Formats: sequence, C-alpha cells, structure tokens
Amino acid sequence: MYPFAERLKSDRLTIIAECKKGSPSAGVLRADYNAKSIAKVYSDSGASAISVLTDRDYFFGSLSDLSEVATSVALPVIRKDFIIDESQIEEAYAYGASAILLIVRILDQKRLGELFQFAKGKGLGVLVETHNREEVERCLSLGIDVIGINTRDLDTFTIHPELVEELAPLVPKTKVCVAESGIQGPEDFFQYQSKVDSVLIGTYFMKQADIASAFSGLLNKSLI
Repeated sequence: MYPFAERLKSDRLTIIAECKKGSPSAGVLRADYNAKSIAKVYSDSGASAISVLTDRDYFFGSLSDLSEVATSVALPVIRKDFIIDESQIEEAYAYGASAILLIVRILDQKRLGELFQFAKGKGLGVLVETHNREEVERCLSLGIDVIGINTRDLDTFTIHPELVEELAPLVPKTKVCVAESGIQGPEDFFQYQSKVDSVLIGTYFMKQADIASAFSGLLNKSLI
C-alpha cells in the first residue's frame, strides 16, 4: 500500500478536504476562493489529504491552484480532474501533486490499468472513483488500493447516499474505501463511521463562512 493510501487509514474517519471554487451543479461556491489559504486551514484543522480541482471549464480550477497548495502544506495533495492521458499525470507530478483521481466511467479497462500503472511508476497515489458494483469490481481486478464511491450521479447530479451501504462492503479491509459527495453536515459525516475509511468533502466546506469551525464540528461529531 502506498503512503498516500496509508495516510487515509486511521482509527477514526479521516477527511480528504477539497479546494473547489465551483461545480456544474452549483456554479461558483466561494467568491473569495483562494486555494492556498483554504488548504492551510484544512491542514491546521486535521485533514488527512487535500484534493484540488484543476478543471477550468466546469470547476473553475487551475494547475496554479494545485502548485500553490502543494507548496504550502505537508499533506498528500490530489489532482482532481478528468484524467484520460499520461500527459495529465505528468502535469500533476510537475505541479507537485502526490496523487491523482481516475474516474472509472470515463475509461475502458485497458486505459484504466495503463493510467493506474503509469501514475504508480511516477510514485503517485491513485484514488479511483466508482459509482456502481461493476466499477468497484473493475478496480479490484486491477489491484487498486484506494477506491472511492461517488454518491452523486454524474448524469443527473442526484445524490444517492445508499450507494455507500451497497458498495463499501465490496471493498476489502486491506484497501482504502472513500465516500465522495453529499456531505451536508455532521450527521451526514457521522453516518459513514465504520462504513468507510475516509470521506472526501468539498462543497460543504466551501459554503462555510468559518471553514475551521465547520471542520472541527465534523471531527467532534465523529468522536461521540
């Protein structure tokens, strides 16, 4: 298991905190968005890793955001984008990422395996996003260590929290299971205790006037 994966394993539910200026479903989430400043708050608040949106067209991100975050925190930093080519992995590495996101639904099995191995060869961790049983099984057949379950349907943007209940048991305990999307507060966060290893949270934090306080509220709930 790569250090990135190990960082997400703990005796408590860990958080991958996301720097995310906006999204296709919500538009701009934070007018005063500054990825570097937000990442420092995340780091000080107890994040286990930081995800940075670099897609410009749909999420208003940039590679500059990735570079600024990577040089300002001592945490694993994930490039989150629609990665379909090795050149994008080279970019991630050059701009300081320690991990990348791959999305199963946009890659055939051969390409998924090629990109996974290429990233590993660069020393990068890989979070692979799934949305159904078949996609989880595709990840397992390739020996992928960190498997994300995106509860958001990318076609309709609808959240299906029950997907975690359905798919998480398919992921062996020797791997890392990450819940993605749909966290609206402490109660949502708490429901994933004992079901997954980590939760990726972006929109919820971006909507908070005081991110540090919101972060503390989640961690305190997880300790109850």
